[in-house]
Amino acid sequence: MLRRAASFLAASAVITALVVAPASGATNDPYFSEQWHLATIEAEEAWTTAQGDGALVAIVDSGVDLTHPDLQANLVSYTDADMVEPLGKCLPGAKKARCTQDGAQDESGHGTHVAGIVAAVANNGIGVAGVAPTAKLLPVRVLDENEEGTIKQIAAGIEYASDRGAKVINLSLGFDPVDDATGRELGVFAPIAKAIEEAWAGGAVIVVAAGNDTLPICTSPASYPEVVCVGATDQLDLISYFSNFDAAHPNYLVAPGGWGQGDLSLGYNSPTSIACSGEIFSTYLRTKEKWCSPEAGYEGISGTSMSAPIVSGVAALLAGRGVSNEDIVDCLKASADDLGSPGRDPFYGYGRVNAASAVTTC
Repeated sequence: MLRRAASFLAASAVITALVVAPASGATNDPYFSEQWHLATIEAEEAWTTAQGDGALVAIVDSGVDLTHPDLQANLVSYTDADMVEPLGKCLPGAKKARCTQDGAQDESGHGTHVAGIVAAVANNGIGVAGVAPTAKLLPVRVLDENEEGTIKQIAAGIEYASDRGAKVINLSLGFDPVDDATGRELGVFAPIAKAIEEAWAGGAVIVVAAGNDTLPICTSPASYPEVVCVGATDQLDLISYFSNFDAAHPNYLVAPGGWGQGDLSLGYNSPTSIACSGEIFSTYLRTKEKWCSPEAGYEGISGTSMSAPIVSGVAALLAGRGVSNEDIVDCLKASADDLGSPGRDPFYGYGRVNAASAVTTC
C-alpha cells in the first residue's frame, strides 16, 4: 500500500485567532499574512512577472474539493479522474449501470490542501493565495479517504495527468521506507517508474515530496532521477526536523514545509498558537475538523507534502511562460537560495526555492 509522504503532523494546538487583515500592498485574501511561505520564496515579487497563466498543474493525490470557493475558478475537472473508484460511487451490489462517476472529489483533505498551495485564487477577498494563482489545477484522485493507494492507481494517475497535457505533476505521496526498500529490491514500482519516464518525455515536470522520516534518502517515487525531490524547511530557513534529505539525488532541493510542531505541543485544546503559526496555511475540506484555522475550509499543516506543491507552483510560473521541463528543472536549481554549507549540500541540496529569482533569471 502507498501512503502520502507527509503525515499531516497535525497541529496539536488550537489557535485562538488568526490575523485576518490583508497584508499591506499585497492581496485582499484574509489569510495572506498567515502564509509565511509566500514571503519566504518572494512570491509577491514573482507575481509582477508571472502568475501561472497557461500552466496546467496536476494534483495527483486524494482529490480536491471540487466546490471549494477558493479553488473552483482554477479547476479543470473530469468525471473520470478517479483512479480509486473508476466506476464512481456505486449502490451496494450494483453493477456499472447503477454507478455514478463523481470525479476527483477529495475525501481526506490532503489533496485540497496541496491544491491551494499551488494555485488558490488570489485577490478574491476570501481565504488564501496560491504560489501560481492563475495556473489551472487538474485534480486526479489516487489516494482514498485514508490517504492510501496502490501502485496501479498511482501509475494510472500519472498517466492520466500526462495524457491531458499537465505541464507540472505534483506527487505529495510516497512509500514507507521499509516498503520502499523492499519494493526497489523486487522491482514492484516499475509501473510508476514507467509512468514518470513517459510523463517526463511528454514534457511534464514531476515534483515529488521527499518524505517525513528524517532519513538521508528521497523515498520512492521521489527517488527517480526524472523528478524534482523536495525536502522541507521551517520559518527559520532550517531543515525541518521531520524532512528526508538526499545528497545523491540529482534534483534535490527544499521549500517551506513547516515546523511540524503539532505532534510536540501541549494538546489540541492548548491555547498556544506556537505550533499553528509555523504550519503551511492553505485550503482544506470544509467538512473536516480544523485545528489551526478560525474558518472551515482552511487549515495549517506541516510536511514535505506541503513543500512539494510550493515547488510545483514555482514550476507553474515558468511553465506558463513556455519554459520547457528540462529548463524548468535547471532553473529551479540554479535560482534557489543557498542554505547551509556553501554550494550544494546534503541537507538543502541546491537550496531553498525562490520564485522571484526563478522568473527573473530563467
